[in-house]
Amino acid sequence: MPQAIAQRQEATVSHRINFWGRPSGDSTASWDYKSQKWVVKRPDDGSPALHRTVRCETCNKELHYTIHSVEATHRRHARRRVGAYAGLVILLVSLVSLITLEDAGPVRIALTVAGILVGAVFGWVSALAAAHDTGVTGHGAGWPGATKHAVGLIEPRGEELPELVCALCGHREEFPWGSQYRKGFVQKQYQAAVSRLENHICPEA
Repeated sequence: MPQAIAQRQEATVSHRINFWGRPSGDSTASWDYKSQKWVVKRPDDGSPALHRTVRCETCNKELHYTIHSVEATHRRHARRRVGAYAGLVILLVSLVSLITLEDAGPVRIALTVAGILVGAVFGWVSALAAAHDTGVTGHGAGWPGATKHAVGLIEPRGEELPELVCALCGHREEFPWGSQYRKGFVQKQYQAAVSRLENHICPEA
């Protein structure tokens, strides 16, 4: 599910601290980010995208972002959902073709397998991109994955999801949350972050 988009909303610009992912569960890894607040002000619907520069407080690099209007962002979401459905159709057609192959030559088998791979990857990446698209592009923003710099929209967490911060050193445990995620997924990731904070070795101790 895409994120909630408003013409003016608070966001964070985050700098990835660690190069290699830290094991955080079975076959999963996580990256630490240091975040700074940023207010995203979008252009009016029908107006050209705005170009804004943010200086990262961690690495002092100037980050150039393009900010799309609410309407344009919704169109981006729609295009990526179409891509996800197209990938699913390619995958299903290729699977049916593979199942019904009879005495097919190696070329047709290779094309069918390629269709399965292309459909699966294209559909999966498009679906993730639709869910992560904030309407802010540049430096990998709006795409899934542990990019060096990330832009995240701030939504009300609610009392059940307080921030996870070490009282001694200020270390913060981040976890994915927001309207684009299922509630059960957020709760699971939050509990994992709680566990990481409990095992955190504070340098001030």
